[in-house]
Amino acid sequence: MEVNGVKVKLGIWDTAGQERYRTLTSSFYREAHGAILVYDVSEPKTLAKLKEWVEELQVYSTKKNIVCLVVGNKIDKARQVTREAGQEFAQKHRMLFIESSAKTQEGINLAFEELVQKIIETPGLWESSPTSNIRVGSDERRQQESSCYDYTCTI
Repeated sequence: MEVNGVKVKLGIWDTAGQERYRTLTSSFYREAHGAILVYDVSEPKTLAKLKEWVEELQVYSTKKNIVCLVVGNKIDKARQVTREAGQEFAQKHRMLFIESSAKTQEGINLAFEELVQKIIETPGLWESSPTSNIRVGSDERRQQESSCYDYTCTI
């Protein structure tokens, strides 16, 4: 994808919150630059469940300043979780917040753009780590052809 004229490749791991992936999730957090935590606005228990995912992130993430985004999904359905409740959760955990609908595509691109923009704006997250998955493009010919850099980030 392209964010503010910068080409970005995303490596995305999606567990869909399924318990069968719980043994693998700790490896997903390692070296990740960002995380998207999604809850269903039509199902209050899914917002409560995010607390467990936040705790896992804190335990297994090797990046101290990993960028996190809370997404209230399914806004096309009857709402049982207020926007304010989602925002409050995100603020409490110092995370970005957005609402979306995967069904109608509302907010989907914006969610990824916001997350990637914040990752790019957090230099300590990627510039000093030799094992980082975000790399400023080193192909000089490509850089001469365009004024943007390439980044790869793991989410």
